[in-house]
Amino acid sequence: MNKVMRYWKIAVSILLVSQVSFAQAEDRIVIFGQQAVEMVKHFGGKEKVVGVGYLDKKVKKGEYTDWPILTSLWPSVESIIVTRPTQLFGMESAFKAKRSGSTVFWENKGVKVTSVFDFNEVRTLEVFFKDLRTFGRVFNREKEVNQYISEESKKLRELKKKITKSKDGIPKRVLFLANVRSSDIYYCYTQDKCLIGSMLEDFNVEFLTSQNMVIPVSIEYLVSLNPDYIILSSFQANSLSDLLQYFKEHKVLKQLDAVQNNRITTVDYSNAVSGGLEFVSLYQQLVSFLQ
Repeated sequence: MNKVMRYWKIAVSILLVSQVSFAQAEDRIVIFGQQAVEMVKHFGGKEKVVGVGYLDKKVKKGEYTDWPILTSLWPSVESIIVTRPTQLFGMESAFKAKRSGSTVFWENKGVKVTSVFDFNEVRTLEVFFKDLRTFGRVFNREKEVNQYISEESKKLRELKKKITKSKDGIPKRVLFLANVRSSDIYYCYTQDKCLIGSMLEDFNVEFLTSQNMVIPVSIEYLVSLNPDYIILSSFQANSLSDLLQYFKEHKVLKQLDAVQNNRITTVDYSNAVSGGLEFVSLYQQLVSFLQ
């Protein structure tokens, strides 16, 4: 009996060692943010992903069925630990003690943390490209990423040639709003905190905002601005078509000059704020909307 038990213990020990070695050799990555998901979709590497959190839209039944979604919001430390990750990749704002665990917390557990989409940096295309190249290194897609940046940048340069200066020289007053989690809650970003703000510097516009980000923006504030143009986006709230309809039917908002003259449009949230793979399409929208 003792001999059988001894062999059993040896077998279990070998199995445990092999499992640890496998876990250390295998990339097991939890990703945070819609942008990270879109990068994996486009460039590949899904086989490495063991968890996903913090998406632009709440996940409905039947969506993302083949993705390991932890939650649409910040995943808890406990839910992440269950995935046995070797690395966490995504939004810098995720790695806080009261959200998904601090960088120090995870590194003390032997889990590497790679943060991108950092809103402490001015959101420009160059900063987005830096984030994208970081993705390339983490997922071993550097060649594909560099080729993508080169090709899309060429398209962008061609688009910029289409921009014409306003004849009267008067800047258009543009307001960018992000609808967040409720039909009547809006973020009013400062120009340095969203990629669309950087893009609008190429146009003859005045980017309307308060001195710092206002949450929420009141209807009175919107009325006081009365912008020439309104650009809307949505995070875990209305669909873009519903958002547009909300402004056109609201008893006060429909009186805004931009709404009455149909100078209102919608854009994808991730592309407009932190930056996303569809940055050329976003720029094309701006050219069509403002020219």
